[in-house]
Amino acid sequence: MFRARILVVEDESIVAADLRSTLEVRGYEVCAVVGTGEDAVSAARSYAPNLALVDVFLQGSVDGISAARIIQEELDVPVIYLTAYFDEDLLKRARTTKPFGYLTKPFRDIELYGTIETALFKHQTDQELKRNQYWLSVILNSIGDAVIASDEHGRIAFMNPLAETLTGWSHQEAAGMRLEDALRLEEATAEAVSSVSPDRLILCLLGSTRDRFRLLVSRHGQRRLVEATATPLRDLDSKSLGHVVVFRDVTDQCISQEWLNLLSQAVQQSSEGIAVTTLDQTLLFVNKAFAEMHGWAQESLSGKHIAVLHTPAQAEEVEAAQQELLLTGSSSRELWHTRTDGSSFLGLVNSSVLRDDRGTPVAIISALRDITSIRRAEQELRSSHEALEAYSSSLEAKVEERTRALEASKLELEKYSESLEKTNEALRMVIESIDDQKREAEKKITNDINLTIKPIIDQLKSQTASDTVSFLVQSLEFGLSNLFSSFDFDPITSDHRLTPREVRICEMIRSGLSSKQIAKIMGISSQTVLVHRKNIRKKLNLGGSGQNLASFLKARKMT
Repeated sequence: MFRARILVVEDESIVAADLRSTLEVRGYEVCAVVGTGEDAVSAARSYAPNLALVDVFLQGSVDGISAARIIQEELDVPVIYLTAYFDEDLLKRARTTKPFGYLTKPFRDIELYGTIETALFKHQTDQELKRNQYWLSVILNSIGDAVIASDEHGRIAFMNPLAETLTGWSHQEAAGMRLEDALRLEEATAEAVSSVSPDRLILCLLGSTRDRFRLLVSRHGQRRLVEATATPLRDLDSKSLGHVVVFRDVTDQCISQEWLNLLSQAVQQSSEGIAVTTLDQTLLFVNKAFAEMHGWAQESLSGKHIAVLHTPAQAEEVEAAQQELLLTGSSSRELWHTRTDGSSFLGLVNSSVLRDDRGTPVAIISALRDITSIRRAEQELRSSHEALEAYSSSLEAKVEERTRALEASKLELEKYSESLEKTNEALRMVIESIDDQKREAEKKITNDINLTIKPIIDQLKSQTASDTVSFLVQSLEFGLSNLFSSFDFDPITSDHRLTPREVRICEMIRSGLSSKQIAKIMGISSQTVLVHRKNIRKKLNLGGSGQNLASFLKARKMT
């Protein structure tokens, strides 16, 4: 079973270890885990991974995007980017490397798995498409005819080397030009041909084959006689994809003094199959290529009916082509042929009626070209294109679905945040209300003590009293001091008045908290805490004593 090799490029060791574990659980082979762009390029060259997971932000001179560009361009390895966030500039730079996916941290295992499988499939599809395109290009560049393909708008999309030579335009220069601007064909009249050669033989030949030849005027004004055919390209739904024009230079054959010999040799050595039949379809002559296409010896076909080259199922189409030929004088069709081993191939058959000097039909000449591989390549290319379009549509749907889910999550978070803010505001109002009530209670108790108890104690202390009375007064003062120690002031023996905030600060100082901790808890600055400490020391008569405030408060707590 195929196990994809994955290179992990992540400079956070914990994240890298988690990625390795997740990938191995999913059945992938982690060939290497590296933390820098330089190591990523080196590991990719050493291990030839099937895919690379690359963190965008890496330490060192080579970041994730630069490393990914080298890995893709040098090794054709698909890359998926990992990042905690993407800004617009970073996204634009990442796009130039044509990544196969993005994953924003943190991500779920299923998202990682789905993105990896999608990237591997897309890369495989791209590779197959490139191979098909390469095979088709090799075929078209290797055939002995000039080939120009145009799109549905009549603009040139392909031109093989022979077409470049004949037209004078390179493929790069002609791409996007209108077909008629690069391929200038004129009617091969006697006057036009005389500009190529004044030979009377050529003019006579032209008179009998005028429909087959056209005059090609190159970019630089050179004129050549060519034989050209145009075939429409259609998809499976018969929608037009453009046209293919196939043409060849016939000037040299026409102007040669030995044109008859050359013509005979051309027939025998042609890569196309050529056959001459009677009007009732009995074979008179076939060239070597024609015989080999069907698996026959060349001499064995002479005198046989063309029915031996077709199955009964193909006979109806062959008969229709014959009727068209006899009616119009020429025919060009794609017909299925059968070899002696039972296999079939698709051939492009161009046929013409041969006439004698009186114009009477005497025979039929046909040219056959095996176009099976071309049609198969075209079909494979169309299938790859359709598969790519289907995949692209599916990917867009998934992206839209994920976007909608993220937007819904964002709305939920906004609602939760709003609810939390309202709750915090309500709690703050409750706390402030409690503080206000506490301050009112302290104020009332203090006023009551100052109005009722303290005057009596002061009067008793000012009078000469027995030891028993003095002891009772001291006991009363001590009891009141302990009773109101939570207010952090002595209502009997002190003239100071601590504010509620100062009381809270005293409690926290007694508990051992620092000024910075007190400031954080109360939501004030450290400087404000220091000002309160200074006022507390002053009210407790500790201003110049040098005694520690925390020790003083703890001692009062204990007594």
